[in-house]
Amino acid sequence: MEKTLNFTDTSPRTVKIGDTTTSFTLICGNDNIAVDLAHVNSITVKLGNASGYLKSITIDPTSLANPAAGQVTIAFNSDLLNSLPAGRYAIEVWVVNSTGTSIYPSNGTVSFTITNNIQSTNGETITTITFDDFVEELNKAASTIAKGDKGDKGDKGDKGDKGDKGDTGIQGPKGDKGDKGDTGTVDNAGLTAAPAFVNLQTQVNNSAVGTNLFSQSTATSGYINDGTGNVDSSSSSSNEIVSDYIPVSASSAYTFQMWGTTPSGKNYWYGIGQYDSNKKFILRSFGSGNTQPTETTEYMSKTITTTSATAYVRVSFRKYDDFKAKLEEGSVATDWCPNPTEILTKSDYAKIKAAIVALGGSLS
Repeated sequence: MEKTLNFTDTSPRTVKIGDTTTSFTLICGNDNIAVDLAHVNSITVKLGNASGYLKSITIDPTSLANPAAGQVTIAFNSDLLNSLPAGRYAIEVWVVNSTGTSIYPSNGTVSFTITNNIQSTNGETITTITFDDFVEELNKAASTIAKGDKGDKGDKGDKGDKGDKGDTGIQGPKGDKGDKGDTGTVDNAGLTAAPAFVNLQTQVNNSAVGTNLFSQSTATSGYINDGTGNVDSSSSSSNEIVSDYIPVSASSAYTFQMWGTTPSGKNYWYGIGQYDSNKKFILRSFGSGNTQPTETTEYMSKTITTTSATAYVRVSFRKYDDFKAKLEEGSVATDWCPNPTEILTKSDYAKIKAAIVALGGSLS
């Protein structure tokens, strides 16, 4: 029998830092049939992220609002939220009764997201200006800086006196030549097969730096045709989006993630097309979510392995007003971040702007 853990239909799955009124409600079950928590000894909610276990929240079983339905409510107080940075987190519920400890779910974990509020982000990034736009602004600013008059030439200084030459020191005797050492050897095959090296290599391969390869600014309306790999926009709506060709490495793992709110009666889908160096279609991976009876916050993750001939991929998916997407190298899904070409650090922007103003220009 598999232990299951699910959010209730009405439970949120996202909370902002500083919001102490939001709570999550989960259902502990056996094969999705709720278990009765009325007479358990203790309940502990354990939180973690990609790096592992972080902290626990103890819940008084007598405080459960609906124990017979297996429902556990997790409230987020200010101490808890302030100790966890924005990102994706995993939940397990540990229930202890007279027969032992039950851990929900049996397979994997349940995920939720903590997001920054407008105050906690403190304007760290400006996502509406690209580097190309910034270069254009710099060029405009440079044209506003007037060239100053050439300064007067300074007087030539007097030449200093030449110092006296010091005495030559006595040369010491030459030492004997040492014997030539043996040529060293490196067991390269043994080194690369060592468990520690293999473990490190696996971490490097599976834990990319998290750079988002998907650029929203270069995406267009349409979807990837399953048969031809071409972009079909004849019947596309504003809810269908496809990326430009994204360069990738052959025979490598890549992970696509999508976050968003699916309206009532709608569902999400995605397609990942692979292409060779001539941008000829090779194959497409496809998936979709269930039609939601109510507006639902959803998350999906898909890892693919490129073929030996793959040089590019294109990602296509159905999105609604509230959505984020990420394609990254490696098989480990990391937190969302913008594509580097779509962000500019505000502190850097302010420094450059101050320098331009100091030179007599303007940047607004």
